Amino acid sequence: MRTKVAPMFALFIFALSMGTATLVKAEANDVSRSSNVAELFGLPLNDLSVSQLENQLNSMGLHSYPSYKDGVISYSLGPEGILGVTNATIYSNGSGYVRQALLSGVVESSEKRKALGELLARKYGKPSEGFLSNGIGRSKWLFKDGTMIEFHNTTYDVSLIYVDESPKVATRSGQIDVEALSRKKQ
Repeated sequence: MRTKVAPMFALFIFALSMGTATLVKAEANDVSRSSNVAELFGLPLNDLSVSQLENQLNSMGLHSYPSYKDGVISYSLGPEGILGVTNATIYSNGSGYVRQALLSGVVESSEKRKALGELLARKYGKPSEGFLSNGIGRSKWLFKDGTMIEFHNTTYDVSLIYVDESPKVATRSGQIDVEALSRKKQ
């Protein structure tokens, strides 16, 4: 039962996070309602920590499967996925912040591909680069905070690439903990 409910719940959460609960045709001229920040599963992409994203995905009933590479976490979005997008691979930097997320799947239904493109156009407005014709196309949205979303759905192989071009990096304080060093030598 859980495997049937999780994909439907994920689709509902994804639709809500994209700013709409219904899939209606995007109006290309209505930029005033478009978001000015890239969001991944309802969370702002800029300086998004992996732990925060994992908590969000766990709350949606999604769990990662084993990865043998540092900084790579993979998720299955269920057999139906989110409008046919069934895989999510998250790439992080050494400080634990998302630098790129790849959502992909083989979407044979042209209605689902169109709906996905229209959903993005409705959420983010007209693409900064590329084209979308009735939700189908190759496009890119660039944001002022250094993030971008690249969308490819001209064939059955659909991909959404979320990129934070300068993810947060943990910095050191510049202070030396003398007590810790002295304990280490003993």
